[in-house]
Amino acid sequence: MTLNDRHIKNTSFTPSPAHTALKRAAKVVGIAIMAIVGIILWAILKPIFRCVGWLISILTAVGIIYWILTL
Repeated sequence: MTLNDRHIKNTSFTPSPAHTALKRAAKVVGIAIMAIVGIILWAILKPIFRCVGWLISILTAVGIIYWILTL
């Protein structure tokens, strides 16, 4: 008789309550750390990208004005 997936997946391993609690706590800590990293990156990188955007716009405008004046 061959085993099907139902018999293979049905194991006798049951995680202990401590293991389940540790897993849940690790997940919460991971989410909290990633949220803090995301907020820090947003607070630091957003103004830098905004500045770079303004710089690109100004350089593009100067380049277009120069191009029009030299036609």
